Amino acid sequence: MLHIPLSDADWARVQSLFPELPSARGRPRRSDREILNAILWLYQHKEKWHRLPATFPPQQTCYLRYMTWRKSGVLEQVYERLPVFDPELSMS
Repeated sequence: MLHIPLSDADWARVQSLFPELPSARGRPRRSDREILNAILWLYQHKEKWHRLPATFPPQQTCYLRYMTWRKSGVLEQVYERLPVFDPELSMS
């Protein structure tokens, strides 16, 4: 079973899927690694978004990034590189 937070080795497998974005104005962008850890935690624990522990970024931030990555195919590529996960991931 994959451990959350992701180890440096596991993160290295998927890091190239998340290119560095230039800083914008406003709040600093949450790291992709933090968000991915939250998504994988939810999947492993079969929990709903509102049950995401406070140790992760805000649930709204995680959910928006999840939807973006799902639509763009990034999550499918993560599942291919971390084959412990089912590509049919479905969260409420």
